[in-house]
Amino acid sequence: MIDKVREPGEKPESDLYSMDKFVCDLCQGVREREGITQCGFCGRWVCKGENSCWDDELKCCESCSGLIILAKSGDLLEEEIDENEVEKDE
Repeated sequence: MIDKVREPGEKPESDLYSMDKFVCDLCQGVREREGITQCGFCGRWVCKGENSCWDDELKCCESCSGLIILAKSGDLLEEEIDENEVEKDE
């Protein structure tokens, strides 16, 4: 299960040393508003672009993408076990 860090639409943490920049919740990098996005699963604000904390393929932050990948691989293993049990019964 993915825990919520922030609610949808909750503002990102501002950088104290600059006016229009925000802090990535994962890498703590400072980005302009256009350079961060909110994860729909956990609510984290993360940097996007090249070498970022955003997974373009899964459309979520790297933290959630790791959990999703683990969950998917676990589901595949369960399906394989079920298929093996069916073959043994026949």
